[in-house]
Amino acid sequence: MNKVKVTGFKNYAYLFNLVSSFINTFCKSSGLFFLLLCGCSIQDYKPAPLPLYMDESKLATVDTPPLNALPDETHRVISPYESAAEPKELTLNQAVQTALQSDPRIRAALENISQAEADLITAGLIPNPQLYTDIQLMPLNRSFTVNRQGGPPQFDINVTAPIDWFLFGKRAAAITLGKQGVEAASADFANTVRLRIAATIAAFYDVLEMQAMLGLAYENQQNLAKMEQIILNRVALGGVGTIEADRIKLSIFSSRREVHTRELDLAAALNRLRSLLGVEGNTPINVKGTLEVEAPLKPIVLEAAFKLAEENRPDLTALRRQLDKANADIKLQESKAYPIVAPSIGYTRQFQQQAIGFPDASSWMAGINVTVPVFDRNQGNIAKAKSVRSQTQFNLRGQLVDLRAEIDQAVKTFATSYQFLIIDDPGQLEAAKNVRDKTTQAYELGGKTLIEVLDAQRTYLETYRVHISERSSYWHSLNQLNAVIGKEVLR
Repeated sequence: MNKVKVTGFKNYAYLFNLVSSFINTFCKSSGLFFLLLCGCSIQDYKPAPLPLYMDESKLATVDTPPLNALPDETHRVISPYESAAEPKELTLNQAVQTALQSDPRIRAALENISQAEADLITAGLIPNPQLYTDIQLMPLNRSFTVNRQGGPPQFDINVTAPIDWFLFGKRAAAITLGKQGVEAASADFANTVRLRIAATIAAFYDVLEMQAMLGLAYENQQNLAKMEQIILNRVALGGVGTIEADRIKLSIFSSRREVHTRELDLAAALNRLRSLLGVEGNTPINVKGTLEVEAPLKPIVLEAAFKLAEENRPDLTALRRQLDKANADIKLQESKAYPIVAPSIGYTRQFQQQAIGFPDASSWMAGINVTVPVFDRNQGNIAKAKSVRSQTQFNLRGQLVDLRAEIDQAVKTFATSYQFLIIDDPGQLEAAKNVRDKTTQAYELGGKTLIEVLDAQRTYLETYRVHISERSSYWHSLNQLNAVIGKEVLR
């Protein structure tokens, strides 16, 4: 086969120089290089500040990193008790801060903001230009000469860059949608924090309540054990029959079951708290606090609570931002209905000297490629975006209806707990204890029956349980009301 010889196209270096020269000339003349450099990157977008639940409280005095400075997994904050050999006592503030730092669900929710920011970066990127090059009309089975003309061979290079993102505002609409996505993700994260803090506080007071109930069960067991010794002494002296010894044994068995039940309740409460704190392994934890109420706070009016909730609940803010996002998505889908416009410019080098006897020549071309939106005008995506907006509107209305019911229930529950504390006689518990002790002493002297002793003991237990439950209910309902409103109104 004859060797192909084309004048001016002796090596690849020449071809590379041609391509480089064309691209540099094109970018400098059209300003495309500057446009790409400035447009492909957008500034970091910061969502509108949204106050986090309990952010304004005394929790800020705890020496812990702020929420927006949560470390990544390679530098994970270790809980203060994670590697301890002995249980560490946690106050309520420390428990909440530990949950904010270590709870993996909060960290997972934080990643939604990062994903929304990544979508915003993608929305701001300018479409890449397309580079097309070819070499054509090359001799196949013989060389081209002046006497046996052909071709002439030519080298083409074309650059196509879409501009419809600028002409029809497609990129601007996408950026607006991305920003609204970041706003919505930030509000969703704030709501996740609110719910996790509320759950942590509830679990903390559950542990305090179960600890108090277990302590009461131990106290009852000890009192019955003392009572058993008194009865055994009286039986030995012939003061009472053995039936009373059997009866007290049955009460002791019942008290042991009560202790085991309370131990299981405490273990369950601690496990719920451990889960919220993000504790791994079998690391033991203890809580430090009290259920006592020094000065009960007065209940809040329903309408005032509802108004505050409308202003502070992050889930409502998230739905409102989702509605803004839905409106932005409609505009984006409508802009996508416009055609794709992609102008192009090219360079051609014809190698004519050997093929037809004329000097080699360079030329250029310009063109434009435009889609014709006759059938596909993005009707489906536009309709879907409008449906999403309607759906979000209905969800917002439904959430407001649910919120009023939730606020009403929380306000009434707290008012009931408040009334229980107000009408509760502070001396009632002491009176029940005195009755129990005096009845026990009288029985030891033969002045009371065992039934009266056990009845006095049972009355004391029920009074003490009510005392614990009322105070636990007060703290639970207070913090639940704050969580429902989305702000520490009562503290």
